[in-house]
This record gives sequence, C-alpha cells and structure tokens, in this order.
Amino acid sequence: MIAGITGLTIAVYILAPGATYDHNWLTLILAGAALGLLLYFVRPLLYLITLPLRIITFNLFSFVIIMLLVWIVDCLFSTHLEFQGLKNIFFASLIVWAVDLLLGKLLKQN
Repeated sequence: MIAGITGLTIAVYILAPGATYDHNWLTLILAGAALGLLLYFVRPLLYLITLPLRIITFNLFSFVIIMLLVWIVDCLFSTHLEFQGLKNIFFASLIVWAVDLLLGKLLKQN
C-alpha cells in the first residue's frame, strides 16, 4: 500500500500538467491506498490469468497489467484525480512500477 500511495503521489507531481487532482492530500492518500490494495490483491490474480501472454512477451505484459490498475484507480476517483490521455497513464504506471520495485527491494533487505 505504501508503494501505491508514494508512486501515485510522485506521478501526479511529476506529470503535473497531464495529471490533475483537487489539491487535497486525502485524495492522493485514498487513491494511492486503493492502488496499493489493487496491486496487492488483484495483480497476482491477473498475473495468473495472463501467464501465457507474459511468457510470450517475456514478462512485458505485466506492465500492461499495472497500467490497467492505474486506469481503474483513475476511473474510481475521476472527480478528484484525473490522468489526461494514455501517455500520462503510461508514465504514471512506469513511476508506480519503479517505486514498487525499489520499495520491494528495500523492504526485503531488512
């Protein structure tokens, strides 16, 4: 859940013209928590379902799954948080993936 909150907050501030929110920290925390829960519960299910596609694409399809989860959060919080266009969802997913990877590595070491 920490990766979702941190990644989404960093993505919104880096993609400032393409990602808008209502300037309320609670929005970012709730949307990040929703993304974190989706990453924790739904992503393993989607990984299992799309295993043949991930094998064929050398695991690049897993990035499409993260993009789908970011898009779901964008739809759930559409009145408070919005990514304009597929390009911004792509870059937000890239940031969330990187933060998730870094936090996963840091937490495994401890």
